[in-house]
Amino acid sequence: MRLVKNLILIFVLAGLLSSCAGITSQIGSSPLLCCPGDYQNYSEYGLRTEGLPLFLRDYVVAEFERAFDEKGLFRNDQAHDIEVVLAYNHINLYPDQQNIDPFIRMESLNVELSYIAQINIEIAETATREKVWAGAISRIHQVTPGEYMHEERASPEFYKAFARALENYPVKE
Repeated sequence: MRLVKNLILIFVLAGLLSSCAGITSQIGSSPLLCCPGDYQNYSEYGLRTEGLPLFLRDYVVAEFERAFDEKGLFRNDQAHDIEVVLAYNHINLYPDQQNIDPFIRMESLNVELSYIAQINIEIAETATREKVWAGAISRIHQVTPGEYMHEERASPEFYKAFARALENYPVKE
């Protein structure tokens, strides 16, 4: 009887731990610079990307827009108060993988790649080019040969990460 109770307790605890693990995002986020700007006077923003892999660009931009629009700003690439730059940074974790591009996989290369994918977010006033906010989202990847990106699962994770990174960005009232 005691063994059965212990087994039940172990399964319940394991279930709780696995459900907690599923709640957190796989993408980390961090604000890097906050709030030297005149936020109540910003209403529109322009957006550009730097180095963002083509297969990521559309839905990463869409999820950033969704998170940033919640701050009361609207995208207008023609006339805007601030400009947002989403810049991709790739950091290989092993020295022998420094020259391997994870997005161009050769069939002869049969190695698991380990790297950090980071998107830096910089926001500057259009008129002065002065930086008024900065942050980043990142994720460590271990990619085996033949593995591919699952956009339908990644897209909501990008939104959550952008929303967390932008938590301290002032809301336009």
